[in-house]
Amino acid sequence: MMGTPNENAATSYSAVEGNANTHDSCVDGAWYEIRVKGHLGREWADWFEGLEFKPFEDGQMLLTGRIVDQAALIGVLTRLNRLNLALLSVRSLGE
Repeated sequence: MMGTPNENAATSYSAVEGNANTHDSCVDGAWYEIRVKGHLGREWADWFEGLEFKPFEDGQMLLTGRIVDQAALIGVLTRLNRLNLALLSVRSLGE
């Protein structure tokens, strides 16, 4: 487990200051949901370029947001791997 786990599944946060929901702020790319085993603290939000983090009590975390292209998606997945977070699923939500 990395950072401070948040036990409240209703709380989520984003790297975008003051905006937990960034759906209207991006123009390019596609929306993704990435589910991992483990939690990250808020201090990691900037490293994930605006993705919203939503930790769950069961030890999983959901990252949601627009990713501009496949190279950026691989970059996010690589960061998660380097933090030893087990990848559970990646789901494209479309454009």
